[in-house]
Amino acid sequence: MLIILPVLLGIALALVRGGSLRNLAMLRFRGVGAIMASFLIQLVTYVPPMRDTALVRQHGEAIYIGVLALMLLGVARNWRLGLSARLIFLGLTINTVVVVANGGHMPVNAAALRAAEGPAVVRVIAAHQKYPSRMLADRSSVLLPFSDILPISLPVGFGFVGSLGDLFIAFGGATLAYSAARRPGRGDADTSEPGIRGVRGSLSGRGDQPAAASLGAPGTAEVA
Repeated sequence: MLIILPVLLGIALALVRGGSLRNLAMLRFRGVGAIMASFLIQLVTYVPPMRDTALVRQHGEAIYIGVLALMLLGVARNWRLGLSARLIFLGLTINTVVVVANGGHMPVNAAALRAAEGPAVVRVIAAHQKYPSRMLADRSSVLLPFSDILPISLPVGFGFVGSLGDLFIAFGGATLAYSAARRPGRGDADTSEPGIRGVRGSLSGRGDQPAAASLGAPGTAEVA
């Protein structure tokens, strides 16, 4: 889940435009336990001592599907946050459907992987090492247009291959972080759609005063 960079970008843009990390801290984001558990499980299965165990080798596909299910559960609890949260949920849903349809793996295009991450990574995945959640796409793979087919290179020299679902997740995460940092949250109010208009206004040189004004008074923090 490559959501960290877009979220940081959204926060940075909000701070430049007068936002505050204190506002971000007031966002009433729910399902944190399920989301953190999914990240932790996925991290553990990538650690060398664990990824070579019989448990991971024999049940890695089921573990990965469980990770995605936990993530979906956590994100679904934030449906009330509006369009941004729903875009994240949509992206996760697309990725989950692709993974389940392919037996617990996300197919990745070899040419795109070679261009973005290098031939060494292609060889590692082909040998079923290090990346139990990914497999090279072949004739048996399904839903390939929604799998990892988009090579993305960053200026810092880091690259990766993403999917359509990843794009929804990235955009939703960036706009949710932007809207939350720009103005204090309103509890169950729909605050992500003004954030999207604000990000678009920033990129086009227009302000987002009408959107900001619609956010109203601050709420209180609550993390479940």
